[in-house]
Amino acid sequence: MRTVIDLDDELLERARVELGTKSKKDTIHAALRLVAERSERLEAVRELLSIDRDWTGVVDDDKTPPGRQDAA
Repeated sequence: MRTVIDLDDELLERARVELGTKSKKDTIHAALRLVAERSERLEAVRELLSIDRDWTGVVDDDKTPPGRQDAA
């Protein structure tokens, strides 16, 4: 579906850089996907945190690229 909307160009560019997308369309779709899947990621994190384990340092050891660790 085609929709005409007014976008904040600076915010769109910041999102494009953060998401690593090339076009406005790809950026908007990636951002919408990120928001739409947020509750699923949060639930997965809650399940992991409910496991009886010392999670100290886990994020430091994570191989996720910098800037992508706060995706939840």
